[in-house]
Amino acid sequence: MGSWVNKTHLKTHCALNGRHILRGRDVFFLEYKIHNNKPIYFNPEDTPRLSVDSTDLLHFGFFIKLMTLLKLFLRALLLLQLALLLLAEAADPQTLSCPAYAGVPGTPGHNGLPGRDGRDGATGPKGEKGEPGVNVQGPPGKAGPPGPAGAKGERGPSGLPGRDSMSDSLKSELQKLNDKIALIEKVVNFKTFKKVGQKYYVTDGIEESFDKGMQYCNGNGGALVLPRSLLENNALMKVLVSSAFTKKAFIRITDREKEGEFVDTDGKKLMFTNWYPGQPDNYKGVQDCGAITDTGSWDDLSCDGLQPIICEIEIK
Repeated sequence: MGSWVNKTHLKTHCALNGRHILRGRDVFFLEYKIHNNKPIYFNPEDTPRLSVDSTDLLHFGFFIKLMTLLKLFLRALLLLQLALLLLAEAADPQTLSCPAYAGVPGTPGHNGLPGRDGRDGATGPKGEKGEPGVNVQGPPGKAGPPGPAGAKGERGPSGLPGRDSMSDSLKSELQKLNDKIALIEKVVNFKTFKKVGQKYYVTDGIEESFDKGMQYCNGNGGALVLPRSLLENNALMKVLVSSAFTKKAFIRITDREKEGEFVDTDGKKLMFTNWYPGQPDNYKGVQDCGAITDTGSWDDLSCDGLQPIICEIEIK
């Protein structure tokens, strides 16, 4: 039989050996491996008696002491390792860091500035002779010293007129140009005008006698019309028609000096005529001036009658 042990004493031994007391329905059950795995029981009323073998208790005490010594040895060993570690860190300090996982790669940085040029390398071997260049004449050199005087040459031709003569010629041309412009301005001021060669046939539709018509045309820088070719005769007929004249227009011819022999007002013989058949007839002896019809034919009329006046202005 074993001996009885106190409940409190049993709890202490169990705690030192890492065991748990399990409560059953009426009694506490403790399974503690000491010797032969014998269970130890105690009642719920803290009965001080417990059946334990004396030999088992001796083994149990020895085991407790052994475990205490082992714990002390382990503690001393840990303290020794800690001291050695501290000494090693003092002799060679190192920065301790915890291991970390690699992060996500960042954005690549910008390219740096270009470096300085390196030193010139060694001079290379002499190359082969190149092809001849393009033959281009260079710039002229400096002028040399003047040579000796040559023999006297022959006399040259006369030069152009001096400044005064050129000025007079220019003034004459400008005057002619101004006169021509003035005549053209007069032409365009007439109601009807037509260019024929270097002449302009012009009219304002007025009707005058032969002599007053001559004065009117002279006052406008021209003369009473007189066709000298078939071309001019047809052009004069068109002016007569376009002006809506209903009468024959005077032309600058007359036989006042000699009856039946018509000449221009300067007394010159006519080089071109276009008389209507049977004309001139000097009807009733009073028809001494010429006229043109709307068909282009000529006729003789009285110089005192009122007839359309057409002038001719020549622009040379």
